[in-house]
Amino acid sequence: MKPCLPLLLIALLPALALAQVPTADPTATRSATTVAPASVAPPPQPARPQPQVLPSPQPVQPIKSTGPAQVAPAPALNPSDKVYDRNGRIIPGVRPAGPNRVFDSRTGRYYDSVPQGSGQQIR
Repeated sequence: MKPCLPLLLIALLPALALAQVPTADPTATRSATTVAPASVAPPPQPARPQPQVLPSPQPVQPIKSTGPAQVAPAPALNPSDKVYDRNGRIIPGVRPAGPNRVFDSRTGRYYDSVPQGSGQQIR
């Protein structure tokens, strides 16, 4: 097998060498005359279709207004939403802030709570 490789390289060497040799004139196969570009006429403008006004099936009626939007009243505080401390005493100034959460307006802190009777009890 080894004696074939040098013979193969010797046989291909002239072909590889000829591929590296430049030809005489690269433009010899091309036309030497330049062709002027054909004058291009602008395409004809299509006629613009006139907008068609479709007859409405029903006459348009204005919306009846009753004035500016009414402001919804704030939900009334439920006096039964009492908050109790760990010993069962009512804590003034504390109100429910969400499910199992209460807000102490005096300290500005939120506390975890559990349902207890008609209110919440701080854990």
